[in-house]
Amino acid sequence: MRWFFLTLSLCPLFPVASTLPAQEITEWQGILTDTTHLKRTISHTYRAYPLPAIGAGLFRSDTILAVRLEGLHKWPNGNLVNEQNYFHLGGNSMGITSFIAARLVQAGKLSWDTRFFDLFPSLKKRVNPKYPNFTLADLLSHRAQVSELAKPSEFQAIPAFKGNAVQKRAKFALWILAKPPLDTGIHYSNGGYALATLMMEYVSGKTFKQLLDQHIVKGLGLRCTTGWPNRISPAQPWGHWKTDPKSTFFSPVPPSTPYQLPEILAPAGDISMPLWDYSLFLKHQLRGLQGKNADMPKKTYEYMHFSRPTFAMGWLNHQEPATRISTHDGTAGNFYCHTTLFPEIDLGIVIVTNAEGKAATEAIAFVRASLLNKLFQIDIPAFPKPTFPGEHPFFEIHEKYHPHH
Repeated sequence: MRWFFLTLSLCPLFPVASTLPAQEITEWQGILTDTTHLKRTISHTYRAYPLPAIGAGLFRSDTILAVRLEGLHKWPNGNLVNEQNYFHLGGNSMGITSFIAARLVQAGKLSWDTRFFDLFPSLKKRVNPKYPNFTLADLLSHRAQVSELAKPSEFQAIPAFKGNAVQKRAKFALWILAKPPLDTGIHYSNGGYALATLMMEYVSGKTFKQLLDQHIVKGLGLRCTTGWPNRISPAQPWGHWKTDPKSTFFSPVPPSTPYQLPEILAPAGDISMPLWDYSLFLKHQLRGLQGKNADMPKKTYEYMHFSRPTFAMGWLNHQEPATRISTHDGTAGNFYCHTTLFPEIDLGIVIVTNAEGKAATEAIAFVRASLLNKLFQIDIPAFPKPTFPGEHPFFEIHEKYHPHH
C-alpha cells in the first residue's frame, strides 16, 4: 500500500501579479463577467495534462463569477464531473477550522491568546516540561513547536485511542506533547490543529463534526463532510494516484482503501466540499475581508488572514504595500486544491483536481497564471505542451463514453 501525506507549498504556485491601479478596475470587470476565458482555460488544460478531472471557480465578494469543471469522476469510464461534486480539500481544511475558531472567539468562548495549558492545567505536569504555554493563535499559525505529523510513518505511529472523538483527542494531546518540542519558528503542524480543535471542543461542549454542522452546514448553508468524497457515494469523485511512478495513468482510489486520514487530524486536512460550496465559503471569506459580513467584524477576518507574517490563522499570506494575497494549497495524496484571495481587488480563485503529483501542480499553476495574466493584461502563458505524443489520453476515453459532451 502506498501512503501519502498532507502538504503545503510555502510559496504561491505562480508569482504574485503586479499591483492593479485603481483606474484599471473597470477595464477588468468586463473580463471577469466574460466566463468564456475560464471555460476555455479549463478545457484546454484538461486536454493537455493527464488528469482525470480539473476545475476552477472565480469569484468576487458579492458573486460567483464562474465555476467550471472538465473530466471524469473516476478513471477511465466515470461520469462527467460538475460543480456540485465533492472534492477533498486537504490542508485547505485549516482555513475552515480557523473560521470556526474565529466564531468561538467572536462568541466570547475563547480568545486568540487563550493558552492551551490554562484550559487543561492537569496536562501541564504530564507532558514534556520544555513546551511553552502556547496559545490558540500559536497553534493555528504553526508556531506552537508541536510535532508536524506530516509523514505516513508518523500517521501510522499514532496509537488507536479508545473513546469518543473528544476523548481520543485528549489522549492524543498527552501522546504528542510527551514528545520534545520543535525549534521556535513556523512548523506546519497537523498535530497542532488537533490540539487547537481540542480547545474548541472543550469550550463549546461540541465535537468537531458538530461544530462543522453548526458553523458551516447550518451557519453558512454549505455542504461539508469529512473523509474521501467517494465514501459519501461511489458516484462522487474518486481520488487518483499512480501505483507505477513511470506510468502516465492514474489508479482510482476506492472508498474502502486502508489509507484513511486519522480522525484526530480531520480538522487539519480531511474536509471535503463541492466545488460550488467551497467557492461560496471562500467568497464569504473575501466578503469578510471587505468588511461586508454581519457575522464578524472586518478586523477578525484580517486577523485570520494577515495577523502574522507568512502564516496566519490557517492561511499562508504574502503582503506588499498595495497587493496582498491570502493563499493555501492542500493535498492528502489523491486530490489537490489551491486557493488564492486578493482582498485589495476583491477577487478570489479556487482550483481543484482529483489527482496529485507533478501533472496536478503544473496544471493548477497554468490555470492560475492564465486567469491572472488575463486580468492583469500580461501575456497569457503559452499553451502547455503535453509530455507525451498526441492529445490527452484520458480525453479519448472521455469522448468514447460521453461523445456528446
